Amino acid sequence: MYKKFNNKLKFILIAGIFLSALLSGTAAIAAQESDLVSLFSPPEVVVNSSYISPLVELFGNVSIGKNVFVASNTILRADPETRVCIGNETNLQDNILFLAVANTPAPVTPCGARSSSTGERVSIAHQANIKNSSIGNFTFVGFRSRLNNVVLEDGAFVLHGATLSNVRIGKDRLVPIGAVITNQAQADTLPLKIEANSKFQNEVLEVNEEFAEHYGELYEEEGFELVTGASRAPKTSWNPNPISPTLGENVRLDEFVRLVGDVRLGSNSVVGERTAIRADEGSPIIIGENAEIEDRVTFHALKGTSIRIGKNLNTDDNIVFHGPLEVGDNLTIDDDAVLFRSKVGNNVTIGTRALVVDVTLRDGVQVPEGAVITTQEQADALM
Repeated sequence: MYKKFNNKLKFILIAGIFLSALLSGTAAIAAQESDLVSLFSPPEVVVNSSYISPLVELFGNVSIGKNVFVASNTILRADPETRVCIGNETNLQDNILFLAVANTPAPVTPCGARSSSTGERVSIAHQANIKNSSIGNFTFVGFRSRLNNVVLEDGAFVLHGATLSNVRIGKDRLVPIGAVITNQAQADTLPLKIEANSKFQNEVLEVNEEFAEHYGELYEEEGFELVTGASRAPKTSWNPNPISPTLGENVRLDEFVRLVGDVRLGSNSVVGERTAIRADEGSPIIIGENAEIEDRVTFHALKGTSIRIGKNLNTDDNIVFHGPLEVGDNLTIDDDAVLFRSKVGNNVTIGTRALVVDVTLRDGVQVPEGAVITTQEQADALM
C-alpha cells in the first residue's frame, strides 16, 4: 500500500513539474511575443491607378502619381528627412536605383529641399541610377545612366551609359551615349534632340501606360503569383494571347528572379538573384542551354522585336540585354555592360562597362573594358 502511494506521489510530482515547465515556457513565449512590433502593412501593388511590382524595394517617404509603372527589383529609397516623388504617367523599368540621400547636395524642388523626383510622362530605363536629382516632364533616361545632383529640364533626352553630376541639362537637350558631363560648360554645349527622339519617347510611354493598367488588372484578378516568379505576360493591345515561360531541364532560378511571357530558357541554365527576363513587349526571348546568368541582369525587347541568344551564355552582374538582339554561342559579358540593337557572332567577349549599340560584331572579337561601340567602323576595328 505504501509503495503504491509512493508511486502515485512521484507521478503527481513529476506531472506537476512538467505542467509548471510547460506553463512557464508558454508564459515566456507570450512575454517574447508581447515585445514584438509588427512591421506588416498591406502591400500596395495597385495604388492611385499605378502598378508597383511586389519585387520593388521601398523605404522612406515615397510618393507615387497616377498611371505609373514600376517594374521588378527597382529600389525607391528616401533617407530620413528626404523624399522621393514620381509624377503621373511615368515608368521606372527593371533594376533601377532611385534615391534621395541625406547630407549630400540636391536641387530644391516642390518635392522637397532634399529629394529625387520626376515630372510627368518620364521614362527611366533599365538599371539607371538616379540620386538627388530633379527630372523634368517628358524626359528620357537611358539604360545604366547615372545622375547625381542633376536637373533635367523638360524634354531632355539622356542616352545609355551616360554619367551626369552637378549640372543642369537644358530643355530638349540630347546627352550622347556614354557621355560624361561634370561641369556646366559641357552641359551648355549639348545638341538639341531630334523628332525621332520625341517619337521614341512617346512610343515608350504608350507601352508602359498599358503595363501600368494591365499588370494592375492581372494582380487584382489573379493575385500575387501572376506578377512574381515565372508567369505569363498581361494582355495588351499588341499581345492579346500571352503565354508563359518555357524552361528546359535542370534550370535553377535564384531568389526574386522575374520571368514574363514567351521566355524560352535552355536546359542546365542558372539565373541569378533579381534578374529580369521580360518578354511582355518584344518577344520571344530565347536563351540557349548552359547559360550562366548572374545577379540583376535585365533582358527586354522593344515592341515588334526579339532577343535570340545561343548556348553557353556567361554573364557577370548588372547587365542590360535589349532587343532587337541576335547573339551567337559562347558570349562572355562582364559587369555593367549594355548590349542593344545589335548582332553578335560566336565566341565574343564584352568587357566591363562596355556599351555596344546598333552594330554587328564578328566572331571572336573582344570589346575592351569601358569601350563605347556605336558605329560599324568602330566594331570592325575590334580585334
